[in-house]
Amino acid sequence: MSDDVVVDCEDCAFRETVDALGRARLALADHETKTGHSVDWHIGGVDSGVEQAGADAGVCGIPGAENPDTPLLDWQRTDEEE
Repeated sequence: MSDDVVVDCEDCAFRETVDALGRARLALADHETKTGHSVDWHIGGVDSGVEQAGADAGVCGIPGAENPDTPLLDWQRTDEEE
């Protein structure tokens, strides 16, 4: 699996592969602004910590999909909860 980010236009043949998320955002915004097309991106891979954080966060809008035991939420706990 590649770690590159692929920016792909749904309305034309535009396709760009970049090595960083920031560059992908710029390519996406630039193409959408210039053409008005609908552009999407595909991320080949992320670091394991980012992947775990995403898994712990769950699915937005689906209650109970998150991992309540994740260490990422420790900052929200009060002294009474520990």
